[in-house]
Amino acid sequence: MRGDRMRLARIGLGLSQQQLAAQVGVSRQAIAAIEAGLSDPSLKSAIALARALGVGVEELFSVAVRYPEVVATSLAPELTASRADFSWVNGRAVALPLAGDHSLNVGFGAAGATISSSTAGSADSPSGQASPRRLGDVALNPNREVPPALIIAGCDPALALLPSIFANVDPRIGCLWWPASNGEALDLLRRGLIHAAGFHVADGAPYPKVDAELFRFARWREGLAYRSESPTPAKIEQGLRLANRQPGSEARHMVDEVLSELGVSGEAVTGYDSALSAHALVGSAIVSRVADFGVTIEPVALEFGLNFQARATEDFVLAIPAGHISTPEIRALFRALTSQELRSQLGAIRGYLEVERSGEPMG
Repeated sequence: MRGDRMRLARIGLGLSQQQLAAQVGVSRQAIAAIEAGLSDPSLKSAIALARALGVGVEELFSVAVRYPEVVATSLAPELTASRADFSWVNGRAVALPLAGDHSLNVGFGAAGATISSSTAGSADSPSGQASPRRLGDVALNPNREVPPALIIAGCDPALALLPSIFANVDPRIGCLWWPASNGEALDLLRRGLIHAAGFHVADGAPYPKVDAELFRFARWREGLAYRSESPTPAKIEQGLRLANRQPGSEARHMVDEVLSELGVSGEAVTGYDSALSAHALVGSAIVSRVADFGVTIEPVALEFGLNFQARATEDFVLAIPAGHISTPEIRALFRALTSQELRSQLGAIRGYLEVERSGEPMG
């Protein structure tokens, strides 16, 4: 409500209604009526009020804008969400539902839109063209002007650095990160729902088949993290708890390798059925004593002060379809990947290797 903005601005300056009225040259009753939403000031009074409160006239008295509904394809239609971020990929509106792990970054993150109960309508792209409805589409009510934004999926927690770096290298383009396993990220790329997919591959291992150009993002080691005791068959039998990643992730595959080497079946491990969606959540579960061990990457283990046994050195690679290379979103990504800021940020996080090579094409 516009009156609320004026009231809060006045209180923030420590002014009473009478003091503000005296400065502007109106009655206290006029100030009270404006703050209660019972009357609107004249143009002259509005200018005087804005000047007295140190804010712009539009900021103080602008009417709330209602943006047109957008129908978008959800990256995860199985999630029940009331909020989402969204952008456009090849003219299709794509929604990143903010629910569960995807909604939290210690605290709640701001969303670009709310999800309405109705899914009627069409998805209007930045070009103004309407897209047909598809299975999995959701109706969004934007709460702000949404600029073009890169949508990138992958599991490296350093992808969270990109939005702030984008703000410096190209403020016109946003960046939305969707945490995802290798398999999920590549599937979303093949379905045309994201601009770039990140996956990690161990030295000497074959690359997944994907019709895209490949670029280096980071390099790190993946392995076993634990608080005090590394897993042994005897300790697992005594109830040592595992923080596992979701099915389809490389980390879960490595868990299976570790258990196989120990001669232990997954069914015998407490926590094997857990399915954490991010490397950092494994570290958090272990350090908070919800679990005792898990597979994650070395930067996470070091950040949480955990013991770490490396099992593989891996490249985290970005797959970008050739058709996206010349888009503004990918051009902004390339500027971010080769920026001193990204390399400095990665270099400051223990466990990242060869940070000066971010953005290099993979030969």
